[in-house]
Amino acid sequence: MAEAVADRGDVYNTRPVGPYDVSDELRPRIDELDLWGVIEELKERGYAVIRDAAPPELMDELRAAIHSLSQPADAKATGIAGSAPLLLGRHPAIDRVATLPKVMAIAEFSCGKAVRAGRFVGSIKHPFEGEGDGALTLHADQNWLPVPFPEHNCVMTFCFACEGMTEAGGSTCVVPGSHRLRRPPTPEETRAAKTVAVETNKGDVAVWDGSVWHGSYARRIPGTRTVLHATYQRLYTQPIDDFTYLLQDDEYMANAPEGMRQLLGADLFFHTATPERDVDMRKFMYAAAASKI
Repeated sequence: MAEAVADRGDVYNTRPVGPYDVSDELRPRIDELDLWGVIEELKERGYAVIRDAAPPELMDELRAAIHSLSQPADAKATGIAGSAPLLLGRHPAIDRVATLPKVMAIAEFSCGKAVRAGRFVGSIKHPFEGEGDGALTLHADQNWLPVPFPEHNCVMTFCFACEGMTEAGGSTCVVPGSHRLRRPPTPEETRAAKTVAVETNKGDVAVWDGSVWHGSYARRIPGTRTVLHATYQRLYTQPIDDFTYLLQDDEYMANAPEGMRQLLGADLFFHTATPERDVDMRKFMYAAAASKI
């Protein structure tokens, strides 16, 4: 095990880097993959599009995987007719896109050498036929962190749109530069902020950091928008020791001191997704609120 860790690059002699800096170890890969433009866009706008990150045939495989693994969803409110949570490790195409060279390089740039897989969920968006505008409300992905958000980004989201993504097709929308505020939008800002569409071709990947305000437009054209939403997280956003097994010990919990449920994260959303059910949003909303007080 020690040899395996030691072989993962010369991390022991690499100088620490500041926010938006590129480590000496990572720099040759950024050169080779021609990603400096993506890094500049992330610095200035908080989001970018990585062009030609995946071959189109891999996007076809990914689309088929998401459709085969999706559970039906009520499309009335959002147009999302299918959802597939907890996807990592469940299909070879998903694992391949998760480890694409350009994706791994940008994930490391934003969230550090020890970046971890966070959340991998697929969605299938149909034309919206419900009431209202059908848009996904503006939010920041690292909303469970206290404000102001850390200068070093903690969560990076990659949006693999299997068929490509257009505004009329229900694309992601963002507020450029909002990442500099290092906080979520207020309710008033979610209604009034000016957004722009993030449009991609098949094989491109949209990417944004955990502070940028974003949502999505309703789909207004026939067909589907099939997307893998993949997040990568900075190391220090998770506990060192995993004590959650204690929550499964009914006898222990029945006799545990008051406050143990809190220490074990019993009311938090981490690890609540299953192949059949997505994250417990009631627990997510509690965590997002509790982290700020």
